[in-house]
Amino acid sequence: MFFVECDECGFAVGFDYPNETFFFCKEHKFGVNVPNDDLGINHICKGCDKRMERYDLYEEDNVCPICNGMMTMCYQFVKD
Repeated sequence: MFFVECDECGFAVGFDYPNETFFFCKEHKFGVNVPNDDLGINHICKGCDKRMERYDLYEEDNVCPICNGMMTMCYQFVKD
């Protein structure tokens, strides 16, 4: 559907589900968007077994998890 990216450092994460939340592992620089049913779960990074941090777009934490720059929404429309 869409993805977000940071204009300052180039970090980007894609959204497969229609919510504005993603979880991110700073150590492995890996982010994932999950279904609404899984938002309350503590997501664990498979690379380091640590809990991933939650980021909610349109909130005060709408900042890049790498450089703290502002994230930009980029919409991708798919033609049927």
